[in-house]
Amino acid sequence: MLPVLAGLFAALCWGLSDFLVTGPTRALGQYRTTAYTMLFSSIVLFPFLAYTGINAFGIGIFALALLTSLISFLAFLFAYKAFRYGNLSITAPIVGTYPAVVVIGSVLVLGDTLTLMQFAAIITILAGIILTATKFSSLGSKRGIVAVGVGSALIAMVFMAIPAIFAGAYAAVVGFVLLSLMWRSVTSAGGFAAGLLTGQSISIPRRKHVIPLFGAGVSDALGILVFLYGIQAQSHALPIISALAGFAGAVSVMLALMMLKERPEKNQFVGIALAVAGVVLLSYFS
Repeated sequence: MLPVLAGLFAALCWGLSDFLVTGPTRALGQYRTTAYTMLFSSIVLFPFLAYTGINAFGIGIFALALLTSLISFLAFLFAYKAFRYGNLSITAPIVGTYPAVVVIGSVLVLGDTLTLMQFAAIITILAGIILTATKFSSLGSKRGIVAVGVGSALIAMVFMAIPAIFAGAYAAVVGFVLLSLMWRSVTSAGGFAAGLLTGQSISIPRRKHVIPLFGAGVSDALGILVFLYGIQAQSHALPIISALAGFAGAVSVMLALMMLKERPEKNQFVGIALAVAGVVLLSYFS
């Protein structure tokens, strides 16, 4: 049950975080948004390190952790670029399907195994994520903008999967808190550096943008802590936790629908039903 709860909690936290940064990203740009969201996330994570302490591990694992931190930075950079230029109802489900890459990687690279019913449940959840997070009526609009968003979303999808696969192998060695802090602090530093190198402003945003960025950072920190704790506790459950965490894209779109008081389309109702059914199946057979 822990993998299911960890994945669902991470999905709720990351879905809220992605929803909160959509407005600031379009006003501030992806570099500034990445820098400050991950800075706030790092600030929230740091006190947890005092409680868990730092594990002893080799320089090789440290180098891999640092490399995945840089990849995580690129993942957020491209994800926020997708949210900035693309249509959220199209880019969010693409980014949210990164668990499919994680499942493949965990089986081929880490040697994890899935039962037939767990595999069927994960496929059902992924299908539900795509249907829930996609507004078919928007697919034909703003093609020039959508093309840019889709390309960035595909890159973000791949880059988000790589650190998750690494976590499946080494989260217990590095420690879930330290790994969380490394990923977020390096991502924040990368955002500031990219802003400086491209001549973009990295000054503290106005209050109307700081508040949602702070909320996004807090939500992101809680999501990554629980996500990596679940993987550290049960590393073989990486495909299950990742599949459920991928529901974040659907959560973002559902929040947008509720806040904007839009009525979900028929395919979104079907997607919600499929996702819930997949979660029930995964809970029963895990």
